[in-house]
Amino acid sequence: HLHTPHTLPPPPHPPRSPSPHIHAPPSPHTPLSPIPPPHQASPGQQTRQAVKFIDIWDLKVAAGQLTVWRPTAGPPHSSDWMPDARPASYLQEAHLNDALNAAAGGRGPSWLATSFELPGPLDEYALCKAFTDWINRHEVLRSRLEPYADGDVLGMYRSTLRPGAVGLMRAEHGHVDDPRELSARLEAVLDGSTDPLAWPSFVFLTVRRPDSTTVCVGLDHHNVDGYAVLLIAHEIRELYAAALDDRRARLTEVGSYLDFAGPERQDAARLHGDHEAVRQWREFVAEGGGRLPEFVVPVADGDAPAPVPQTGGLDWLLDAEGARAFEMECRRGGGDFFSGLLACLALAGQRLAGQEDFRTVTPFHTRSERRFHRSLGWYVGIAPVGVAVRGGDVFAQVLKESGEALRRARPLACAPLARLTELLGIPLEPRFMVSYMDIRS
Repeated sequence: HLHTPHTLPPPPHPPRSPSPHIHAPPSPHTPLSPIPPPHQASPGQQTRQAVKFIDIWDLKVAAGQLTVWRPTAGPPHSSDWMPDARPASYLQEAHLNDALNAAAGGRGPSWLATSFELPGPLDEYALCKAFTDWINRHEVLRSRLEPYADGDVLGMYRSTLRPGAVGLMRAEHGHVDDPRELSARLEAVLDGSTDPLAWPSFVFLTVRRPDSTTVCVGLDHHNVDGYAVLLIAHEIRELYAAALDDRRARLTEVGSYLDFAGPERQDAARLHGDHEAVRQWREFVAEGGGRLPEFVVPVADGDAPAPVPQTGGLDWLLDAEGARAFEMECRRGGGDFFSGLLACLALAGQRLAGQEDFRTVTPFHTRSERRFHRSLGWYVGIAPVGVAVRGGDVFAQVLKESGEALRRARPLACAPLARLTELLGIPLEPRFMVSYMDIRS
């Protein structure tokens, strides 16, 4: 998804890191639940910016010189690539297996992207250094996973590049005046440069003008989650400023997503059929007739001959003052913004469809260790949520139930869906998900 920042009045306190735009191809993607935001201020940043999650076709970029920057390294079996015994995470393995199974029939793109502005004339050397320093900072970008078959078992072979082994190849694509053509070219590059079964599965693009440059960074989903995408603009802008000033970047050290996957698998291996998380998942799935929840009302014509592509949308529901007022109301009732949002959805489901048990799944972050808070990776667990609501219930009643439902759900996100599929013996495919991410602070 692409996001476009809009300048707001200067804040009354020191500014936070710059807010990017997040973009996606025309297909559904999963934003994340909140974790603590970055607190470093961007050098010289004097305004606060809004973030949009949009589809690529809604991106509006001013005319300029289009350049594509592709990471390069030695061939897959060269000495540059070191064998790496660290496993794929559950999400990475499932994602790559899906991509492998879909390859023969053609598959849609699965990238996430962000775009943001660099003010002033572009220093290409400084930007190149910022890109390579960012690749060196996040080991997941220097690692590749290759699926292989061992009899009936599919496995993942990992190899990794040392820091400093990745270069950049720059290709000029000319000056583009028409915004629609520019968006189409960006989409084509992102679609063609983020194959999850190849390395690199990420790419940089710039649209250069005399007084500013739009930067776009796109990555296949197995490298990144929705929260991590929000960190990219801050990090690259800071690395660019550091290169311009010939100084050290003011960024905290981060852990590697490659070091997360092993402990995740060890924890998942300890799950068993009688584990509390597995028991609650089993009950939730059984209550849904062996399937995960669907949207509360029909979303397509029942007589339609075939599924139609899902489209995205962006609606501003509340301005800053309205959001604060809603949150205060939720807190007075013992809840928070997310439980208030679920309460509204549950009430809407009851009034529109007579639904007395609002059921969905929601993502929670799995960045339990501080070293992973700013790390690039796919740190997500999914948990089931059920909210009881009856005709005549008022917001305050449902708010309390929603808060309890979220508190019950949070521990269940420790169980990866792939592991639950093994233990429950049925496939679990999320179809209706409510995701909340608060980046106001």
